[in-house]
This record gives sequence, structure tokens and C-alpha cells, in this order.
Amino acid sequence: MKTSKLIILFILIMCSFVSNGKDNFQMPNKILILGNSIVAHAPKPDIGWVGDWGMAASCKDSDFVHILIRNINEENNQAIVKFKNIAEFERNFKSYDLGNFQSLREFEPDIIVIKISENVNDSIASKDDFQFYYERLINYLDPNNDAHKIIVNGFWPRPAVNKIVEHVASSNNYDFVSITSLFDDSTNTAKGLFDNEGVALHPSDKGMRCIANLIWEKLQKCL
Repeated sequence: MKTSKLIILFILIMCSFVSNGKDNFQMPNKILILGNSIVAHAPKPDIGWVGDWGMAASCKDSDFVHILIRNINEENNQAIVKFKNIAEFERNFKSYDLGNFQSLREFEPDIIVIKISENVNDSIASKDDFQFYYERLINYLDPNNDAHKIIVNGFWPRPAVNKIVEHVASSNNYDFVSITSLFDDSTNTAKGLFDNEGVALHPSDKGMRCIANLIWEKLQKCL
């Protein structure tokens, strides 16, 4: 009888160990999503934008980030997701102080999703070596190269920039997601929904869902 009890106790301890090991070490708990106004934009009434979420989405729950958050929480309800608009880095990548991202670095994400390019000047991207600064950004955020990276190109046509982004992904063996072709379908944009052309060129709810679905194909495999 004592032997049976000891065996049962041993099995329970081992099951607990395996379970805790999975929860603490195998399942990514911290996810960082970086982008620009497609990720998040504060209200700007002078251009007709009054939301405080991904620009041109009809509500917060319809932008691609919050769609992904719902998907992530269904797979792992203990996950912590942070997201940030880093458009200033895009516009000033040569001179931008990465120290502004110290809190994101200290977050120590398990997965980093980067979806930028729209605000990088296509004509100077190669001349000013955007690749170097883009890779420097990634290395700053993950100095120990521990995080799984998912690199996403731009929604708007930026041939030179998008080519650089794809090259960074392939040369570093990062997961790559292309969303550029979505722009070819006008129903993926918010044209006709906003008077301001800049706002209207952002993804519609349909476009946001398409972006989320393409990223999710890669992201769900990491959870």
C-alpha cells in the first residue's frame, strides 16, 4: 500500500513539474507589436480622425492589433501584449534616439511583430541605409536575440523600403509577412469613408482583418 501511494505521489509531482515547465518556459507570455498609425493613432479632429486606435478602423476592436490580441488571448489567456506607434523612428531613422524605446527593451518580449515602412521615404531608404537602422532597432529591442521575430512589410506601395524589409527578414531567418498586395483592392482601404485622403488610404475594417489574418498565420505557431 505504501509503495502504491508513493508511486501516485511521484506521478502527481512529475505532472505538476511538466505543467509548470510549459507555462513558465515554453509558452510565450510577452508579445510586442510595433508599427505606425495603422497600429495606433490618437485623435486628430483637424483631419477628421476622432478614434484612438488603428487609423481608419471603425472602432478599437476592428483594428488589426486588437483582432490579434483577441486571437492571442484565446490561445494563451496569460499573454501580455504591448503595442506602440513608432512612426517617428520611420521618419527620422538616422537620427532617432533608440533610448526612447528603453521600456520596450526592458519588457523583454518573447515575440516581436514589426510592421513599418509606410512613413519611410522610399527615395532615400537605400541612400541612407535604412537596412542598417532597421536591424539596429531590432537588435536594440532584443539584445540577446531571444525573441521570435515576425517582420511585416508595408500596406502602402513603397518598393524600395519593402524590399529592404523583406531582405532583413530573409537574411536573419525571421518570419516574414507580406501585406502589400492588399492595397491593390480598394475595399481594403477606407476610401470613401473619410474626406481626408491620408486617413482614407489607411486600411478599412476589411483591410484590418486581412492584415490580422496574415500575421496570425505566423503568430499562432509561436503560442
